[in-house]
Amino acid sequence: MTISLSNLIESTELYGGAIARLDHGLLVVASPDSVDSHTGWDPAVDPIHAGRDSIYVSAQQAASGPVAVVCVAGPYAPQGLELLFAGRIELSRPTLSIYDPNDVVNLRLPVDGAVNRVEIYGDAADESGQLVIVLTNLDE
Repeated sequence: MTISLSNLIESTELYGGAIARLDHGLLVVASPDSVDSHTGWDPAVDPIHAGRDSIYVSAQQAASGPVAVVCVAGPYAPQGLELLFAGRIELSRPTLSIYDPNDVVNLRLPVDGAVNRVEIYGDAADESGQLVIVLTNLDE
């Protein structure tokens, strides 16, 4: 399964995306000035760890191939991918950062609101090579 950007663009608003090899197999989805501490997180036990303003996502490591990630406006449910996480994220402003520890991926995406329902879909429960992040604005 590969992410089809043409299908995404036709069905929802595309905020942005990237394809890269992630040395550490970690993707961070966060408020640009996140204060969450993920101390104690064990990715071998929980592939995704969420705080109030950030989410750590285990992804495929560089040796296994590149990771494709896209962020779209919801509601949206991609075909062929498994729901890995559903929750809420509070951004300090309507901007979402998606990055890895080495800044190979370093996206700052303007989004529709500061408080969002977030769903993360992937092609594997523990180390996805395909990720779709869906944000649904909850601001009133």
